[in-house]
Amino acid sequence: LGDVTMKLENMLDLLDEKEPRVNLFLVHKVNSKKRRSFSVANPEITMEFEKNLLDIIKSELRSYQDMRVVPYNIIGCNDNIVEMAKVSEYNAVDLLKESLKNPSQKFRFDTCGFDFFVYKVYFTDSDEELFFFRKSKNFKTFQKGFVGRFIEGRFKKLADTNKLLATDETIDFVLDDKDIYIFQHLSFERVFDLNSKFLVQAKMVLDRVGDLSKIESFDKLRKSAMGNGNYVKRLAKLNDGDNANTATLFLEDLVQTQKVINEFNLDIEIDTKNNKMKFKDESQTSSYISLMQDAYYETLIGKVKGIDERR
Repeated sequence: LGDVTMKLENMLDLLDEKEPRVNLFLVHKVNSKKRRSFSVANPEITMEFEKNLLDIIKSELRSYQDMRVVPYNIIGCNDNIVEMAKVSEYNAVDLLKESLKNPSQKFRFDTCGFDFFVYKVYFTDSDEELFFFRKSKNFKTFQKGFVGRFIEGRFKKLADTNKLLATDETIDFVLDDKDIYIFQHLSFERVFDLNSKFLVQAKMVLDRVGDLSKIESFDKLRKSAMGNGNYVKRLAKLNDGDNANTATLFLEDLVQTQKVINEFNLDIEIDTKNNKMKFKDESQTSSYISLMQDAYYETLIGKVKGIDERR
């Protein structure tokens, strides 16, 4: 990731040195039992609106270009960090790009029906393309009341708020052909519906743990873990290549696990005679998942004990 920050700077250089144009797309996510798809509208915008979008894009790139870049972590990240992921890891990106090439020619323009904006930046003398994403803003909150504007000192009600479109000065993430630069962690996950992927990955991890048959009332632990979005993400991360064997380590040596339980005063009981652990209730779920993550640690210098739930 050493040169990734330069990538954001290069985007700025590209926007400053060439003559960028912007296409605005309104995208609605369509999820069916067969497959995920996107419904796309491509409304015509004025040159003034196009310039405003370019100003927003440049401003956002400048604000993030000097921040530290780290690999995308599904559990979350600290403030003032840019996360990076690979386009090749997300099939939905290619699917969306194909949908952008074939927007609806006729559509019912209802701004409450779109999930996010895509600002596609292209250049007349280059094949390069950049895609900037922003979760949509609409006027649903005003549907039970009314919205309007002042005209020559008089307040005039706007009759149809479904025709209103609101943008702001924020970009959630940007992608080029290879990389995704994530500024707003949750927006990235929501745009591409990653929660469904996390659920599948979490289930796979719990299946590996459950197959060892060393936790009494494991079904209750499974139900508690799968019912909490944060727990699901923590488990899902244990399904990637680097952590694939971590989840079951605490069951392979219950003597060492007992030491961790004692050191951190965890309310978990181990039946050493029968080589089993016991799950009592939901109050233990987080501790069990931390054991799967091997998240308990002690610092080398200060000998300070802690829990790293983002492992």
